[in-house]
Amino acid sequence: MVFSKHSFLAGMVLGGVVASGVWIMLPGPTQAEYDALQQTLTNVQAENNALATQYRQYETDAAQRHELLLAQLALQSDAIAAQKEAFEKQIAALQTEQKTLVVTKKKLDTQVEKLTTTAVQQKKVLDNSKELYQQQLLLQKQLALSEADVKKAQRTAEEFKQACDEFKSGTSWNWVSQADCDKYEAKLNKVKEAKSKQVDLQTELEALNKKIDIELPRPTS
Repeated sequence: MVFSKHSFLAGMVLGGVVASGVWIMLPGPTQAEYDALQQTLTNVQAENNALATQYRQYETDAAQRHELLLAQLALQSDAIAAQKEAFEKQIAALQTEQKTLVVTKKKLDTQVEKLTTTAVQQKKVLDNSKELYQQQLLLQKQLALSEADVKKAQRTAEEFKQACDEFKSGTSWNWVSQADCDKYEAKLNKVKEAKSKQVDLQTELEALNKKIDIELPRPTS
C-alpha cells in the first residue's frame, strides 16, 4: 500500500498531538493552511478508496483465478483418471491376449507332437509297405504256380489211373502191369505234395494279408 507525502505529514502532526497528551495552545491555522490540510485529507481518503478498490479487485481476480485453477485441476484429474482406466483396460486386454497365446502355443505344441508322431509312424509304414507288398506279390505268384502244379499233377495222375485200374481188374486187353500202378501211386504222391505246398502258401499269404491290414490300415471313406 503506497501513501503520499501529504498523508505522511498529516499523520505526523496528529500523532505528535496525541502522544504529548497536552493540547498546546497554538495560534489557529490560517485559511490557506486549513484549506491545504483539508485538501490533504481529501487526497488521503481518495487514495485509500482507490487502494480499497484495487484490493477488492485483487481479491476478485484471485478468487476467479483460484476457481479457474480448481476447474483446470478437476479436468486434469478427470483426464488422468480416464487415461488410467484406459491403460488398465489395455493392460488387462494384453494379459488376456498373453494367456490366450500361451494356451494357443500349448495346443500348437500338442498338434506338432501329434503330427510328428504320425509322421514317424507313416514313415515306418512306408518303409515296411514296399517289403510287405513285394512279399505279398511273390506269394501270390507262387500260389498261382502251385495251383497250376496241382492241376498238372492231377491230370498226369489221371493218365495212369485207367491203366492201373485195368491191371487190378485183370480184364484189360492192353499191356498193363504193376508198374502202371506204381507210376500212378507216384503221381498221386506228386499231387499230395503239390496240394500240401499250395496249402502252406495259402496259409502264409493269409497271415501276410492280416499283417498288412494291421500295419497298413486302409483309409476310411
